[in-house]
Amino acid sequence: METVRKYKDQRGSKATIIQMLRVHGSISRMELTKLTDLSRATISIAVNELIELGLIRETELQQSTGGRPAINLELVPNSHIILGADLIDQAWVLGAFDLLGNTLLMQRIPYASPTPEAAVQALAEELPHFVNKLDKEPIPLIGLGIPGLVDTNRGLLHSSAVLGWRQVELSRMMTDKLRWPVVVLNRSRARGLAESRYGAGRHYNQMIYIGIDTGIGAGIYVQRELIHGAIGGAGELGHTSVELDGVLCLCGNRGCLQMYAAAPAIELEARKRLREDTDSSLLREPEFDLQLLNAKQICQAADQGDELAVQVVNNAATYLGMTMANLVNLLNPEAIILGGMIPMECSTYLETAVKVMRQRSIHLLSASTVVHPAIFKDIGGALGAANFALDEHMSFSFLNV
Repeated sequence: METVRKYKDQRGSKATIIQMLRVHGSISRMELTKLTDLSRATISIAVNELIELGLIRETELQQSTGGRPAINLELVPNSHIILGADLIDQAWVLGAFDLLGNTLLMQRIPYASPTPEAAVQALAEELPHFVNKLDKEPIPLIGLGIPGLVDTNRGLLHSSAVLGWRQVELSRMMTDKLRWPVVVLNRSRARGLAESRYGAGRHYNQMIYIGIDTGIGAGIYVQRELIHGAIGGAGELGHTSVELDGVLCLCGNRGCLQMYAAAPAIELEARKRLREDTDSSLLREPEFDLQLLNAKQICQAADQGDELAVQVVNNAATYLGMTMANLVNLLNPEAIILGGMIPMECSTYLETAVKVMRQRSIHLLSASTVVHPAIFKDIGGALGAANFALDEHMSFSFLNV
């Protein structure tokens, strides 16, 4: 995997120390010297100043050997507030968080017209009211998680099949409204960053997040930092090919993973089989309507042992497991975190995907790779986006207020 840069004094020693505590959690002064290349003397002076300012504190960790407790440094809860928003089902999930990842306030902001202008206007109008509910002013910047191919450097959404948008300058549009720095990234990458720092992946330095819902997206993380790729596109896993001459995808390719392993694929396959099978428990649901059958219902039926649902879910999960095996062989991650409604609420899907991954990858590599379901649900994208925004604009001037 790509090597993450070491932080140096170029952004100021105090900002660098706070950044390391944000990314890595509670750490010692000795670990700070290894992570930052700052001298012990510089760290000592900066740490003392940060303690006096009430931004960090010392904490004792009792040694298992019974010796003197080690002294670690950690951020003080609720010292600052950062903001992030995730676009889900024609609504923003807006969140306020402290620097430790604790959720202070969350709100859902729907918008009526499915256009970028309507989405931006709704968030910009509601944000001041949201901020007024907080007990202190947030850091004046915001991160946005968006489905689709996002150029993180330019704040540009190239395209989103989910939204039907293309070539949208979301960062500029929102900055014009708020007069704040606005950072935009793919929402799967944002959700993965939250898992990497605060969720199911927080104990691993090399992690891959895969989100499976109406589509499939992924993020790659080293030392709890996102690997971007040239234009922020690293992780477009749903558009990797799994069938040579398969189903046509909206991207124009055939045989893309998400056409076989995501929610729409599960729904289509179940409807097809239900026309030929009259024994499934799904048909006995009150007011059953084949056209309204959704992936959540199918997943629930699979976990309850319905044979048709199990076959449908296992087929979809097998494609994901094959792709996970390729990732294990290619990147050798410590952990793969599976998020989104499908793996988080369907044990059948999760178990089959992991089984196939281990069958089809090099044993020594897969044996060292753990797989966990994600922890965060709706709030994860907003939390990750908020963190990514502060990563991009980290400055002590933002914090010394």
